Amino acid sequence: MAGFDENDGIESRGFFWFGTAMTIAFVLVIASTSYVPVLRDLGMGYVALTFALVMLVRYKSVADKFYQAIDWDLLGFFAGLFVVVNVMEHAQVLGLIGKGLAVIIGLGDTLGTGLMLVAAAGFSSVTDNIPLATMLAKILTSMEIGKDSSLWWAVVFGANLGGNLTPIGSASTLVAVTIMHRHNLPMSFGAFVIKALPFAVVQLILAVVWVLLALS
Repeated sequence: MAGFDENDGIESRGFFWFGTAMTIAFVLVIASTSYVPVLRDLGMGYVALTFALVMLVRYKSVADKFYQAIDWDLLGFFAGLFVVVNVMEHAQVLGLIGKGLAVIIGLGDTLGTGLMLVAAAGFSSVTDNIPLATMLAKILTSMEIGKDSSLWWAVVFGANLGGNLTPIGSASTLVAVTIMHRHNLPMSFGAFVIKALPFAVVQLILAVVWVLLALS
């Protein structure tokens, strides 16, 4: 520990502080995208690509290092995954899921909220949590569910925690499995589910208890 140098690996102070400032600015702009008139119309994808372009232009002389560090296999998988999810949306598959969840919501505050969380987790594990959460938000809005309703928390917990069940449920689990394979640590889809299931179940039980207690 005594020999640890926190400055090790920083080749340029200017690059470090510029990158730090851009990271902070990126987070702030993403957080305020829905409130800024122009950015609200363009969307977060435009913001992300704009910041990426700024970094590449600023350091175009070392752009090849950026390209070498990119995990192209992972990006390709994400592109294919979102294509599949978009096809599911246009094929009304996500719509059917939404109708089923609307029926669950109608079962009452306690039972409906608990089942909503569990069902959202199950669907999120196989459809990716981002489009599912977007769809569920539209359903709750169309049903005129108040912002103080625990159903919103059920969607938040269900869509996010459900992503821990499978490697394709969220970006973080997919990245984790990619790193495992890169270091020659075999992890199949089934093996991941078996190992992740106990932790995911405990997380979902705690989430259901918390949401139901919020109702009382």
